[in-house]
Amino acid sequence: MANSIWTIEEFTCAGCGMNYTATREEHSEAHTGSFKCSICSGMVHAWSGKHHFFGWQAVKTRPPVFGRRWADVEW
Repeated sequence: MANSIWTIEEFTCAGCGMNYTATREEHSEAHTGSFKCSICSGMVHAWSGKHHFFGWQAVKTRPPVFGRRWADVEW
């Protein structure tokens, strides 16, 4: 039986640096599991205890925006 406390946690793949989020749910019974990176197949997180992680999603980030190089420079 799960209680109603859920938290969203962030994890980073040690292999390629990809970031993920997952929802952690507390349980009265022990659970084990693991999640592997969808990019490099490296282990992102493994767990054992009275909690479970689900809803794994890649963190979508925007790449840095750089201006046009030298386009507007007047000498």
